[in-house]
Amino acid sequence: MNTSASRRLLVVEDEPLVANSLMLVLRRLGYTVAALVDSGEEAVKLTFSLVPDLVLMDISLRGKMDGSEAARQIRLTTGRPVVLLSGHSDPMTLKKARECEPYGFILKPFGERELLVQIDLAIHRHQVETQRELARRELEVAQENLKSMRGLLPVCAGCKKIQEANGKWLGLEDYFKQYGNIECTHGFCPDCEGRLYGTHSRPPFPYVLPILQLAEQEQLPLTVDNPSMDDDAKKPATKKPRAKENEKEG
Repeated sequence: MNTSASRRLLVVEDEPLVANSLMLVLRRLGYTVAALVDSGEEAVKLTFSLVPDLVLMDISLRGKMDGSEAARQIRLTTGRPVVLLSGHSDPMTLKKARECEPYGFILKPFGERELLVQIDLAIHRHQVETQRELARRELEVAQENLKSMRGLLPVCAGCKKIQEANGKWLGLEDYFKQYGNIECTHGFCPDCEGRLYGTHSRPPFPYVLPILQLAEQEQLPLTVDNPSMDDDAKKPATKKPRAKENEKEG
């Protein structure tokens, strides 16, 4: 499946030969080049109006606004992911790249596979971060809705259902959904995850762990017996002396 088929990119490059070559490579990889510009100012404007999936931009643009400043403006105004291109990896260039927080940095010259991987990872990372931010905002709204609820709720001490005014009992999630405009998601807290699937809440070896703790406290030599062995089996095996040969025959 070609994941790049529906991706729209904005290319920002002020070297005509490099720009044309880059456009051909991107189209061969399946991307759509939404626009090609050669200045940081135009990059910021078109990112705001076109809303591309990703901005591929040279860091060393000529003019008042270079690539690093344009990337910073794009991050602050639109939040679209930017992957920087550069023919240099000196400390000053890397410092400028870090300060604008790009989603990727590709050193020229580069291959088609490297370009494809960097673009795909940058777009995926941006999608994940966007989903997390949306979930965080929805959680904040839900918490604010809960704060607006007042009064006493009759809650069953056993099943935790809540009694409505008409006498019916609703589950906790159904009650919040109906009266608080809140929908619940499901997962596990660290304690339950450890209790059900891991070893966070109980020792993995209930027989060995107390012996380890005791040996550590009393500084005893560590010997662990198998509880299924009987006393005879626990005793070390002794080597039987060989029978002496008769000194005298007959």
